[in-house]
Amino acid sequence: MSGTQQRTAMGAQEVAYDFEQETSSARVFPVRFLGMGLFIAWLSCTHISLIFPGPGCDLDARTAFDMGMRVGDIGTFVMLALPARRIGVLSRHPSTCFALAALCAAGTAFIGLVAMPAGLHYNLIFAFSVPTAIGGAVLFCLWGQVYCSMGMTQAIVDGALSCIAALAMSGLVAVLKPPFAVIATALLPLVSMIAAALSLRVLPLERPADLSQRYPMPWKLLAIMAIGSFIMGASSLFMDNADYMGSIHRVLATGVFGTVVLGLAWLHRDKLDARTLALAALGLAVFSLVLVPFARGSLGGAVSFTAKFAFVFFTFFVLLVVVGIVRRFEVPSLRLFAVTRIATELPLLLGLLLMRAVRGSGVLDSLSMRVIVALVGLVLVLVCVVIWKSEASVNADWGAQGVGIATNVHEPGPQEVFLARCEALAERYGLTARESELLTLALQGKTRSQIEQELYLSANTVKTHLRHAYGKLGVHSKAEAAELLESVE
Repeated sequence: MSGTQQRTAMGAQEVAYDFEQETSSARVFPVRFLGMGLFIAWLSCTHISLIFPGPGCDLDARTAFDMGMRVGDIGTFVMLALPARRIGVLSRHPSTCFALAALCAAGTAFIGLVAMPAGLHYNLIFAFSVPTAIGGAVLFCLWGQVYCSMGMTQAIVDGALSCIAALAMSGLVAVLKPPFAVIATALLPLVSMIAAALSLRVLPLERPADLSQRYPMPWKLLAIMAIGSFIMGASSLFMDNADYMGSIHRVLATGVFGTVVLGLAWLHRDKLDARTLALAALGLAVFSLVLVPFARGSLGGAVSFTAKFAFVFFTFFVLLVVVGIVRRFEVPSLRLFAVTRIATELPLLLGLLLMRAVRGSGVLDSLSMRVIVALVGLVLVLVCVVIWKSEASVNADWGAQGVGIATNVHEPGPQEVFLARCEALAERYGLTARESELLTLALQGKTRSQIEQELYLSANTVKTHLRHAYGKLGVHSKAEAAELLESVE
């Protein structure tokens, strides 16, 4: 065996050993999806005026709060992205994370219980809202790290469950009377932070960035995300009561999405692919835009809901792609998730500003103008498809894998080498996608019980798939399979 082959085999063995050590205490932990669900619920509740601060609120004060939160959110992601290499792994700064989550909770409570009810000047409400958003931005990136520590099946199922939990929690908060609805909303980020900390205790810790590499951004993927966010931000153009119904549509779309994906994960366990979510988003977006020329009255609400439903599908898909990039190519998660969020929130803000500038002006009363808007939207969707097709040759990394600073060439790390060898072994011996997935987890040192929990499969199903995989490989144990893996070039 050549020196390169020896290093490759040693890399595969190293990964298997590390996973065995790190996941020895892993178990099904419901705080993963509940905690993320609470974070999404906080985002939802703070954007629904009927909940925060409650019925009869000053809509101009709500607008000031909303703008302050969005500006603070985007600004924080910029401040996280720029020094991300210096910050390193976000979970290594627990005191700072807890302090910012507490600031977020305190700011939410102050604005909802004091600032808006007391009729403070709009500029003051805006100013208090900006720092309140900081903890929410940090929580998003921290939950991004949590999901990057899961397998893809876990990420899909737990993500779907978190969407359902967000709808349930938002509904629960909505039935509370003032001021309890605001108090409950204010507690959500703090409880979500606790859940994130508990989750990270039982998941593998992210590896620090390799200082000898630079990590490009998946700009084409982010461009598609930005176009979708802009369309979603402007999707309430044709709807009455958009100031609060748009946010209600978004949380409803989130809950319905979670239910649909959970059903798909149950019915098509062996075939569910992240790309399915992108195709669903594309179809929904086109359907929503086709409705635009007829968007009067109730159809205006249909356009808003369908566009938001498509956006949730596509956002979830992009996050899964980011999770896959981080896991396979060992890309640091903080900068990637922060920039992804900027690509979401900034175009969304621009879309909202466009909606507020146009709505009520009478510009969209004519059929011809609505047809033009629909055609512009369809052209933007077509641009997304063209960008997507241009990346057909890229192997799931969208150009985001690390590149050596000195060599300007990608140098595969142990995890990428290990996964590539597992895929080559599966292709050589004709393993099914599920057999390959289970074999890879087994070779990472995970027990059958851990594999059952990660893939949400029964003990018999895991045993059957592993037995079939071993049979095709002509081996009788995990050790023999590991030896066979070493021979794969």
